[in-house]
Amino acid sequence: MVKITPSNLSLNPILIPAIIRMMRNKIKIVFLDFDGTLFSHSSASIPASALKALRTLRENGIEVFLCTGRAYAEFADFDLSAIALSGRILSNGQMIFDDKDRLIFHKPIQGLLKEKIIALFEETAFPMYMVTADDIYLNAISPLVKEVQDSVTSSMPRIKKYEGEEIYMASAFFDKEEDIEKVFALKDLAEITWWHDGAVDIVPKGISKVQGIDEVLRYCGFTTEEALSIGDGYNDIEMLKHCAFSIAMGNACLEAKEAASYITEDIDQDGLYNGLKHYDLL
Repeated sequence: MVKITPSNLSLNPILIPAIIRMMRNKIKIVFLDFDGTLFSHSSASIPASALKALRTLRENGIEVFLCTGRAYAEFADFDLSAIALSGRILSNGQMIFDDKDRLIFHKPIQGLLKEKIIALFEETAFPMYMVTADDIYLNAISPLVKEVQDSVTSSMPRIKKYEGEEIYMASAFFDKEEDIEKVFALKDLAEITWWHDGAVDIVPKGISKVQGIDEVLRYCGFTTEEALSIGDGYNDIEMLKHCAFSIAMGNACLEAKEAASYITEDIDQDGLYNGLKHYDLL
């Protein structure tokens, strides 16, 4: 697929406007990553242009779903009331909430993978956190955990023992090769995705943001041909490939840019607004 970027957009000035108008008529729903796409960690805020863009989308009747690896409990740190979201896909597709914060889909971790995650968590060889329906907690805190949490503008989860609750996702923090090997020994049972240089998310095999997107599309009555996805990270790659239309942020990893059909500017350079404008959605 040829990527359309701000630098090559003028290569065919006659044809491109007609193509963009056709795209606008098709796009009915937008799936939006949070960290580095909607929320800027350099300013610890959502850019004003992004808020304006999302309000315009909703006014134009386009559904907007957050699609993130973030857990439900983490959003206590963020005020999203100005966006009027249609819903949220959380924990990399494991939980989905509608615009009234009602749970419309969930898939807790089961079986052998759950047993192995609990064993690693209780071993406390390296910091891990567990994600439940409404909570997130750690087995230990290290300087790396503090560094990672600070980098994503998040408060520190409390330390708590596992007490039998349903688990939707786990995250592991490590800077030692042997610890990495322990987690990646689960690769036949789990999807393990880097979201920071020192941290990975762990969900069941076959689970990703794509499953969450497909559940929402069924719920709303749309298809991938009517969907636009926007992201910047490694856990966004599959959803950028999955939707007919996709935008990678200027600050995205190389692999996300290669997966997207359009590359916009950096988040702090009105990237989200400009990307949506490229598709004539604003």
